[in-house]
Formats: sequence, structure tokens, C-alpha cells
Amino acid sequence: MTGWTRLRATGDRLFRRLFGLKPRDTRHPLAVFTMVYNEHRMLPVWANYYRRQAGAGNLFVLDHGSDSLPDLPGCQIVPIRRDELDEVDRCAQIEAFQKKLLQSYRYVLFTDCDEFVVADPARYPSLRDYVAHAQPTAIRCVGVDVIDYAPDLPPVQWDKPVLAQRPYGAVRSWSCKTLLASVPLTWTAGFHECEESATLDTALWMFHLKYADQTHLLQRLGVTRALQWSARARTLNHGVSHRVPDRSMVNFLRKFQATRSETSLADLDLASLVESGGESSLHRIPDRFLKAF
Repeated sequence: MTGWTRLRATGDRLFRRLFGLKPRDTRHPLAVFTMVYNEHRMLPVWANYYRRQAGAGNLFVLDHGSDSLPDLPGCQIVPIRRDELDEVDRCAQIEAFQKKLLQSYRYVLFTDCDEFVVADPARYPSLRDYVAHAQPTAIRCVGVDVIDYAPDLPPVQWDKPVLAQRPYGAVRSWSCKTLLASVPLTWTAGFHECEESATLDTALWMFHLKYADQTHLLQRLGVTRALQWSARARTLNHGVSHRVPDRSMVNFLRKFQATRSETSLADLDLASLVESGGESSLHRIPDRFLKAF
């Protein structure tokens, strides 16, 4: 900071103090971060999408001891020592990093690398525009599990718009997470709930791609089943969805495929569905979201 810049900043603070104005918030608008281990398929899609939403340099990848990572332009890589996987410890690491980022950013968004938070394109051009209009709070999103909607579909081409290839999803309260906040959050394991009061905003959608491609789903499941899960995680059944047999996962897909409807998710009473803790059948994702990523 130059002498003139420092003098001007001091004068601004004195002016605001004299007239009872709040100090100017000089933090950046939005940071986005994730935590990964040996993730090569979803992570580049995550980085490309959120770089457009938050800007290069505002993305952070907590790398939990990966053997390697793909090229991730615009991302800052933060190495974390590799230990056995424990969801309680993972929550603590994520919470600490979110709190640290809030010192430099007005809003911080945490997602897994297969989670894509989209502000309704009919109202907001980007997440940066969304947070510019948001009230300081913790915000809960409408969670949509994007599901491989029929057996034997062609594999997803991950370098092309994904939702256009998989335009069906189910709203599930399990995925309606509180991920975007201007205040520090205290999550439960899995990040499905937090202790702080959160506001549900039906203009903020989160598309979860774990189930979007059966081949990739089963390949990734083979990786996560083989991880060293802590004794505490196994005792508390943390991460159990990452350790199920392939057949159970395929049955999960088939159950939703049998419910497929051509009606739109936008036609549902989303607020009532989420707040009741329910889930929808498989519906079409509104067209306005299909080119989001």
C-alpha cells in the first residue's frame, strides 16, 4: 500500500466514524472451495464451472494427499496430510478453512467436487451477482440429484454441458444442503445439516452429479470402498453411501428410473417438499438450467 493509498484509507475510516457509518467492506465477493482425493473426472468440471462463477484465483482445492491432480487453472491447491477418512475430522477441517476464507471474502461456498450450485438463470447471471443481492446469512439450496435416467445411456461427455445430457433429477432433502454463507458454519457429518439457522432459497439450486453416469458412479464407488475409513466413521455409519455394493447402487438408480416423469421440477412446491424432508420422483430439469455447466 502506497503512502497516498494508506492516507486515503485512513481518511475514509475517519469520515465514516465521524458520521456514524459502517466501515467499508473491502473483502472479495465470493470464494468457492472443495476437498478431494484422487479425483480426476469431476474436478476439472468443477473448476471450469466455478471459475466462471467466482473468477480465477478465488477457487481453493483442499487436496487430501492425492497421488496426482489434473491441471486446474485458476485454482489454489492447499495440501492436507493424508490420514484415514474420518467425517468428524473432515468437518472440522472444512469449518476451519471456511472461517479463514471469510476474513477475505463476504460469502464462501463449500461443495463436494460433484456438486454444482447454480443461481436461477432467469434471475441471476452468476453466483457473484447472486451474492451481491443476498442478505448476510446462511443459505440452504434446493438439492437435485441428477440421475442416469435410463439403462444403457451413452456415457456422459464431461467436456460438454452435462445437464443437457442428463436432463432429469430428483429433489431430495438429503441434498438440500446449507453450503453458501457469510457466517461461519458448524456442519454435521456429510454436510447435510448445520447448527446455524439457514434460509431456504428456491432460486438457488444445487445439482449433484454423483448418480449422473452409472459407469463413472461404479468406478468411483470402487475407489471409496477401498479407502481407509476410521473406526469412528464405521461405528457411526458415516460415509456408508460410499461403501455400498455395486448392486445396491444400481438398484437405487433403477428405483428412480421407474418413476421418470416428463413434468418439470419447477412445477413442484419446492419449499414444502424440502421443508417436509421428502423427496420427489424423477422429473425434468427446467430448460433454463441445462446449459449452466
